[in-house]
Amino acid sequence: MAAFAILAGFLSFISLGRLEGIEIVALPILPSLFAFGVSLNQHFFPNFHPTVKGLSRVAFFACFYILLLALNVFKVERGRGERIPLEKAAKPVIFLATFGVSFLLLTALYKFELGVSLNVLVIFILVFLLTLDALWFLTIADLLEQKFFVMAGLVAVAAVQVTLAFSFFSWKAHLRGLSEAVFFYAALGVTRAYQEKHLKYSIILEYILASLAVFLFARFI
Repeated sequence: MAAFAILAGFLSFISLGRLEGIEIVALPILPSLFAFGVSLNQHFFPNFHPTVKGLSRVAFFACFYILLLALNVFKVERGRGERIPLEKAAKPVIFLATFGVSFLLLTALYKFELGVSLNVLVIFILVFLLTLDALWFLTIADLLEQKFFVMAGLVAVAAVQVTLAFSFFSWKAHLRGLSEAVFFYAALGVTRAYQEKHLKYSIILEYILASLAVFLFARFI
């Protein structure tokens, strides 16, 4: 499983070309964690029908390829020192990939059944890193801004609060992972809107309603 993620990271380095400075960490982290999450879930859910397994592999390679294309957009921007029109398409891919990675890794985490204390620690670190990485794509600067660390910390604390609240319920791992990943995506979306200076009450309300809808679906499915 770890070898699969390492291979994905290596392929990311090759496809993205020469990486310098912060790019060495910021660009390959999503494809590596995505591959790691997929491999973990294949391990924990081995009894799918062969057709489903085949389709999931096709979906993985398609998503992995699209993610690499999006990452290359930001790599080109840093090389040119200017924004390019493709960024409008690449940025949503990054944030959706962040959601996908969080869902896969949270599902795997709950399959490990580590207990509340370890879950809290792992989730804080995971959400902090994913948020910090996602926010970097808003500026693609040589250094991470101090406020990004603060924002990532706040989102991570919020994620911990959600997982502590959810620990009082009985869940299937994938449904809990989905629900918490949606809450994380909502918090990340609000943070992104705030950073890009277009945060409105309507945006906050939409994210809250979407999170609650998924939560209710996961609880009563």
